[in-house]
Amino acid sequence: MKTLHRILLAAVAAVAFIGSNHAYAAAGSFSSQNIAGISTNYIKIDMNTSNIKPVVLNAGNQMNSADSLANMAKSAGAFAAINGTYFEAYNGTPVPWGTIIKNGKILHVSNGKSVAGITSEGRLLVDILSFEFEGYINGKLRSIPWRINHPSSEAEAITVFTPEYGTEVQLQPGARAVIVKGGKVTELSSSDFMVPSDGFAIVYNSSVAYLADERFKTGDEVSYSIKIKTTYTKSEEWNDVVCALGAGPSLIINGTITADGLAEGFTEAKINTNRAARSFIGAKADGSIIIGNMGSATVREAAEVCRQMGLVNAMCLDGGGSVALYYPQANVSMSGRKINNGLAFVEEKIAGVTALPTSSKVLVDGSHVSMTAYNIGNSNYFKLRDIAMVLDGSKKEFNVVWDNSKNAISILKNHKYKAVGGELTVQNFIMKKNAVESSSEVYLNEKKVSITAYNIDGSNYFKLRDIALSMDFDVSWDQEENAILIKTK
Repeated sequence: MKTLHRILLAAVAAVAFIGSNHAYAAAGSFSSQNIAGISTNYIKIDMNTSNIKPVVLNAGNQMNSADSLANMAKSAGAFAAINGTYFEAYNGTPVPWGTIIKNGKILHVSNGKSVAGITSEGRLLVDILSFEFEGYINGKLRSIPWRINHPSSEAEAITVFTPEYGTEVQLQPGARAVIVKGGKVTELSSSDFMVPSDGFAIVYNSSVAYLADERFKTGDEVSYSIKIKTTYTKSEEWNDVVCALGAGPSLIINGTITADGLAEGFTEAKINTNRAARSFIGAKADGSIIIGNMGSATVREAAEVCRQMGLVNAMCLDGGGSVALYYPQANVSMSGRKINNGLAFVEEKIAGVTALPTSSKVLVDGSHVSMTAYNIGNSNYFKLRDIAMVLDGSKKEFNVVWDNSKNAISILKNHKYKAVGGELTVQNFIMKKNAVESSSEVYLNEKKVSITAYNIDGSNYFKLRDIALSMDFDVSWDQEENAILIKTK
């Protein structure tokens, strides 16, 4: 079964592809409201379709750089984005401080803080997480790293670096690095290095550097694991998380207001008690994800805003000068300082499929009509319901129902159409739910016919020329008019 998912529904049809911005309106919507006395801007993301992909943004595709949210979002081809977790914004290298999971891989951690994660099915989880590292040499536990992809100054620190660190790892004086490529130790080094693209490294700082030479030798098989310890959710749920950012404090978890910064280890008044500009992420019971920012609010006030929005899970992202929001469809590009990371949403393109642009027309017997349409493999696909309504000229007389007994869509039952070749009676026109390309079971006057069809966002779309042949009307392309012509009489 070949199922295609949501792309922006265009109003009318043609055969050309259109620009990259065409999909945004179907995927999200922007609102600006005063909620609980707080000015709130937010984007609602429809996650009930599998081609919406959440993406963690890293400035410069590395862990210690900064850029504007808009630049990062544009590079990712995102239709919506928001700033992410805390980072070092004031002193030195802008490394992250919060948890980051990207493409299902843990790239950075912060223990005891809330984390918002999105599963492969688009479900948002919010929980307070802790992480435990284990390093193995030839299958035996021999190392307990402290952290990952975060340069460490402590003499006793043990740090894992992955290729996603993205730039040269600079060693502290006296440190020793174990370089692992393809699962095996290739080098023990005291020099700065780049992490192998198919490996990782474990850096032992000066007071523990002797352990690197004591425990590792070239050719050893080395691996590491990170265990996630949860508070409100099940740990196995996080195995399906494809991206996550940890910031906080949490606002709502599983329908209950939390909003307690001290409980999550925050000590700064600007986070816990003061009013400040805040970014947030949350989810409603219907599965839609909300990203947004709000004006000056305390954590408790932010939680109340989210509650009134109907969110059942919600968490603060980095706030203050880092607050940013991106949604070009509504000309929204709110930005503060350059930031280290963010969260974006991308609508994956399906090869050979595009909504049809508004620059062309559909003319039925010379009259302009508007219909949802797609171009797939240079052929035009329409909803059968729309075609029938156009031919019929009356919505009231047209009948399309779901037949539970047949597990099929029953279309155009016992109705007559005047066509070029005379009167055509269409009876028992039935197609199974979720159309299969080139093999849909369609019955015309009790005879099975072959009509190419796709299921796009829950609606069945048929190749226009196939419908024309089966229902006996003419279809042509008028180059001069830049229009699809349908003639029924």
